[in-house]
Amino acid sequence: MQVHRAIETEVPELCSLVIAAKAHWGYSVEQISTWRTSLEVSAETISSYPTFVGEMDGQIVGFYSLVPSPQAWELDHLWVHPRFMRRGYGRALLAHAMQTAANGGAMAINIDADPNAEPFYLACGAERVDIVAAPIPGQSTRVRPQLVLDVRQPDISIQGAAFGGS
Repeated sequence: MQVHRAIETEVPELCSLVIAAKAHWGYSVEQISTWRTSLEVSAETISSYPTFVGEMDGQIVGFYSLVPSPQAWELDHLWVHPRFMRRGYGRALLAHAMQTAANGGAMAINIDADPNAEPFYLACGAERVDIVAAPIPGQSTRVRPQLVLDVRQPDISIQGAAFGGS
């Protein structure tokens, strides 16, 4: 996978990717519609924050966006298109995000995770530090895990992650 800075012309494809990835978890069309605004990627996001796209054979497989702050950066987006999930691309993008944050002086990345994504982040070394109530119709006890990923780990590459370019 090649990783490059996101460009404005990729915004529509990135927005479609987010919706496809969120829908992969079985959320209803109505629920995704209520989240649409918070899930959107904008040209402003791309120009204001470190946003990187992973491509394989000319196809966008996923992307991430970080919001810098003095010590712990926030993972604003990390999405992999469903047809490319479980192939190591998410790990590669997360490893790239960790390196980007570390290079920017961060000590950690804070992650407000979808409950379905928590096992992935935990497997990559994140730790749950809290939860936020996030009920939706049919899931009154649903919570969003609040995670922290130390970017100062000795092996920042995350086992199994492989990417080229940046």
